[in-house]
Amino acid sequence: MDLLTVFGALFGATAIALGFWLEGGHFTTLFQMEALVIVLGGTVSAVMIQNTWVRFCDGIKQLHLAFTKTRQVDRESLSVLLEWGDQAKLNGMLAFESIDASGINAFAKRGLELLANGVSTAVLEDALQRELVAYERNRMAAARIWQQAGGYAPTFGILGAVLGLIHVTGHILEPAQLGQGIAAAFTATLYGLALANLIFLPLYGKIKAQVDSELRFRRLYLDGLLAISRKESPQTIETRLAAEVRERSAELLA
Repeated sequence: MDLLTVFGALFGATAIALGFWLEGGHFTTLFQMEALVIVLGGTVSAVMIQNTWVRFCDGIKQLHLAFTKTRQVDRESLSVLLEWGDQAKLNGMLAFESIDASGINAFAKRGLELLANGVSTAVLEDALQRELVAYERNRMAAARIWQQAGGYAPTFGILGAVLGLIHVTGHILEPAQLGQGIAAAFTATLYGLALANLIFLPLYGKIKAQVDSELRFRRLYLDGLLAISRKESPQTIETRLAAEVRERSAELLA
């Protein structure tokens, strides 16, 4: 589990609350259920209107990616490809018919099945490229519901503030309630901005980074499978793909 997502959200919320307290604010004024209902309810409804039911549900399901550790393109991934290259060199493509598929990435498994069926390199590349494009399109379309939520939340925060001010003007002749009412009205704006910039948009960025990482992982396997299909030697495959592994490792350490 990637605890950085949880830690970041908690740290941000704590910093906001601490700053408010240092300025002399009272925490009780920050808890306005009616403002939260307006902002969350309006944001969710707007996102639902913009998307299909399936895409909306897919976006919710993808939330787990924000708490999942990134799949790494490492030497182990390269070693698996080199092992497959050795098997193809010794026993031909039919060797992949009896390979143990347990623990193999679904994308790579599909490539191995195509190799075992004896398809040409062009057909293999076309099929796997189409899978990559479909994966990216579907995942990113679903992930964008969080980006959309980040765009709508501040607007509904302003709407909540306007509704609160409308309510306050009904007590314009009661100065004792006027200040408290205005403070409560602007709490909706705070909720909208905080949810957008501390929750929704960061979640979209984290999910997008996970999708990009998975695409790079799959492209490594795509390059390796194509090299095997072209009957390149394991040494050539290692030379070709080692640069990608080093680049990814350097990014992880940066």
